[in-house]
Amino acid sequence: MTGISGMQQSLARSRPTLFSSTEFSLTRPLATRCDYLTHTRLNAYTYRNLTPRVTTRPYHVRTYKAVSASLHSLDASARSSLIMEDLTNTLQTLGLSTVPQEPNTYPALNPFDIYRSHITELLAPISGVDKAVIYRSLSWTSKAEHGDLQLAVPALRLKKKPDEMKAFTQELADAFPASPLVKKPLVTNTSLGFFFNAEPLTKLVLPMVLKAGGEYGFNRNLGLRNPEDPAQGRKKMIVEFSSPNIAKPFHAGHLRSTIIGGFLANLYEGAGWEVVRMNYLGDWGKQYGVLAIGFDLFGNEEELVKNPIGHLYDIYVKVSTIQHDEAEQVKALKAEAAKLKEEAKDASEQEAKISKIETEGIDEQARKYFKGMVDGEPKALGIWKRFRDLSIEKYKATYARLNIRYDDYSGESQVKDESMELAAKIMWEKKVCEDSEGAVIVDLTKHSKKLGKAVVKKKDGTSLYLTRDIGEAIQRVDKYHFE
Repeated sequence: MTGISGMQQSLARSRPTLFSSTEFSLTRPLATRCDYLTHTRLNAYTYRNLTPRVTTRPYHVRTYKAVSASLHSLDASARSSLIMEDLTNTLQTLGLSTVPQEPNTYPALNPFDIYRSHITELLAPISGVDKAVIYRSLSWTSKAEHGDLQLAVPALRLKKKPDEMKAFTQELADAFPASPLVKKPLVTNTSLGFFFNAEPLTKLVLPMVLKAGGEYGFNRNLGLRNPEDPAQGRKKMIVEFSSPNIAKPFHAGHLRSTIIGGFLANLYEGAGWEVVRMNYLGDWGKQYGVLAIGFDLFGNEEELVKNPIGHLYDIYVKVSTIQHDEAEQVKALKAEAAKLKEEAKDASEQEAKISKIETEGIDEQARKYFKGMVDGEPKALGIWKRFRDLSIEKYKATYARLNIRYDDYSGESQVKDESMELAAKIMWEKKVCEDSEGAVIVDLTKHSKKLGKAVVKKKDGTSLYLTRDIGEAIQRVDKYHFE
């Protein structure tokens, strides 16, 4: 079994008692990262040669079905106590009187904590190093031939020269006592590699997996503010992801953010954090004035109810085309008028057309409509809110297909003026921003020329996306008090 770690041996040996197929995929355990055993198809002959010749009582899934069902009806604390009792009994049969457990470790939830604590207990008296330092220095290995756990001896913070460190590493290996859980450490330069004994590992891990069921691998204590005082509660975090613009289709760009964000939220929730899943929608701006004007021109109530996002998007494309054509027409008329004036000819007709488009065109209508939204006009806000609500309902159906959920559908529209004003005040007080020809900017070139200058308020006093984002950050802190 040269080059194959104890974790892999235990998985290989226990495999036939848990499954019935003669050909299977052996997936590499996280601790070992053994490339040649990753998702490798093994036939029966290869498997027989890989499997250690040991005779132990097999762990049948059937044996634990009844026990597992009753365990799952218990709360986490009671389940942990029972597993600890089983671990104690198993370790006693191996010659250990108690379960190795360093401070803030959870052997009932993570078998690696048992091994790290055990190795720490054995190394402390022969090295003279504090247990806390040893425990933190024990890490997973990058290659299977280095073992299941590895200790870089220089990490023990001993004042030794390179040659002395090598000699000390060998001394630690030679003085390491016999253990039922791990083999004698392997010396590689100034590192010690620890291989787990396969049989004890199987006895410890498999019952734990089968009894914990779907809860195996989760350690919700990691999310506690203070593991020594659970009453202080869990740490809190916000995961903002997906964040599409309302009234526009969900596309591949959103999918990437959605999958990554959903994974991170599940990961931290499984680790015991209080996770707020937030969808910060693009739901504010003049473009929604454009959409409202477009709905007056091309909207169909029946289509809106049937397919809100698709219908609104089609409308937006149509009305945006008109808006673009009007802008091009104004550009051409201005050029024509300028040419006529150069020739001392009358350009009043062109100027009249320009004025009509600029005062009655889609762009101006949208600007006025959005101003109504900002001013809180009930009709303008009512139409916008309906578009927003219908879009969210459609998005929810899409997210449900991806097994994604949210706790808060926020958005740019939810940022209060007071929050943006407070953000501006704080930036002025901390001398983060400065005046630039009437506009307010943050000059980031002081830190790096590549960063440029960020405008946080236009010359006319209107806000930008960045202004709203800063205000939103303040609101989130006030509302959620996250870590």
